[in-house]
Order: sequence, then C-alpha cells, then structure tokens
Amino acid sequence: MSQSSTERLKERVQNGEQVEPSADLPEAYRQAAQRMIQFQANSEIMGTVAEKEWIQKAPTFRRKRSMSAKVQDEVGHAQVLYRVAETLGLKDREEMMQELLDGDAKYINWVNYETPTWADAGYIAMFIDGAAVFRQGSLTESSYAPYARGLRKICFEESYHVKHGEDIVRSLATGSKKEREMIQDAVDRWAGPTLRFYGPPNDDSDHTDELMEWGIKVRSNDELRHTYINDFYVPKLQRYDLDVPDLVVYDEENEEYTHRPLDWDRFLDVTRGNGPKNDERLAMRRDAVENNDWVRRAAGVA
Repeated sequence: MSQSSTERLKERVQNGEQVEPSADLPEAYRQAAQRMIQFQANSEIMGTVAEKEWIQKAPTFRRKRSMSAKVQDEVGHAQVLYRVAETLGLKDREEMMQELLDGDAKYINWVNYETPTWADAGYIAMFIDGAAVFRQGSLTESSYAPYARGLRKICFEESYHVKHGEDIVRSLATGSKKEREMIQDAVDRWAGPTLRFYGPPNDDSDHTDELMEWGIKVRSNDELRHTYINDFYVPKLQRYDLDVPDLVVYDEENEEYTHRPLDWDRFLDVTRGNGPKNDERLAMRRDAVENNDWVRRAAGVA
C-alpha cells in the first residue's frame, strides 16, 4: 500500500468510516487489529475458567443455571472474536489458541485473581462485565467492520450478564450481616483489579495511540475508566449502600469521582503471567482442550 493510500485510509477511519477485510488494508492496520481482537478473544475464553467453578458451588439450582448460561455465552463470544480475527488473514483460530495454551498470548488481568466466595461471582458479573460493556460498547464504532458487528451481539448478551451479577449483589447487600460483609469484602479486594481493567494511562500504554490512529479503538483507557467510575461503579455501590473503596476519591473542584494512583507494576506483573491463579487457570484451559479433543476428532475438525 502506497503512502498516499495509507494516509487516505487513516483519513477515512478518522472520519468514522468502517472497512471490510476485502479492503486494501496495510500490514500495520492488520497487525494492530489482530493484537487487539485476539487479546479480547483470549480474555473471553479464559474468563470462563475463573467463573465455571461457581457453577457447581452456586447456592441454588437457579443460580447454577444462570452461571452455566453465562459461561456458555462467554465461550460463544470467544468463538465470534476468534473468527473475526481470522478475517484479518494473519492467523487461524488453531494458531491463536495454541499461543494461548503455550503462555505466549496475553489476556485480561482480572482472570488471574482468586474468586474465593460466592460474592466474587456476583461482583465479577456485575462490575467486571459492566466495565467490559463500557469498553465493548464504544468498540461497536470501531473502524474494522466485522469487529464492530460482532461486538453488537456480544454487548447485548453482556448486558444480561451484568443484570445477573446485580441480582446476586443485591441479594447479598440486602441479606444477613454475614452476606453484607461478604460482598463488601469482594468490593474491597477487587477495587485495584477493577480500576486497572482498562489498562495503563494513555501516556503509558504501548499501543493506544496506534489503535486510535487507525480508528480500531475509539476511546482512550483514561476516558473509559473515568466514565465507568462516575456513571456505573460508584452509583451502583451507593445504590446498595456499599462502601466505596479508598482508591476512589471525590474531586470537589470538578464535582466528579476520580482515583488515587494505581499499582501499574502489579498490573504488568499479572498480565505477564505472574498472577496468583495464572498457572492453575492456564493448566485448566490446557486440560479442557486435551480432554475434549475426541469431540473435535468426531466432528472432523481435529
């Protein structure tokens, strides 16, 4: 692709146009989109590992069914995103999955933290999936058309996950003293990972400028974090009379909430594979692939 055609493409996407895989896309565009979409696909399927343990441990049969449906949805989201990534023509799904199993591919940092109580299952569905809805909702305007189309379906389903999580949080927050303590403990433990969900500040992010230049990403990490804190995170905590974590502070001058400095060294350490549950959950994903290989062979896709 010539320099002039590359600049024309940048001008088009900056004006809000979307492009299809058949377009004459430069390698830099394809690589940037591949990195972002593959990361999200990995995050969807690894998230199921952290959540599926609560299918059997959920307190009622109705809750078990809800958790099963949620996990099934997340696997479907991964399938959609891996297929979207394949349209870029750089890697097939098997190659992307192998990179994940080999520990060579990144995924969202929250997956590598412990989920010791039922409150964690509710918190993740409400507040982590809630954070994802803000990010993915903005990406329905991404310049890569297959990605934007796939995310419309995903966001629709994620909104139900948030309601599922809110129902759990509500039941705990309005329950016994022990249940209230359980959900407040989850809120306090998850404050750091939640606020780090969107990634480092704009100036410290390796790829944000490139992604936004190509229109693949349309809102910065800091912008998304600010909107999430003020429009969802704090209002929902206050609605259920839960204490707002100390990491979040009110800026009286601007009449809005902001946050104290976040531990980005911890974020980088966890995303590089050193989270408390990283090895265990990757091993579970490898076992799932190995134990279900007979299904793939029977279907003629192995």
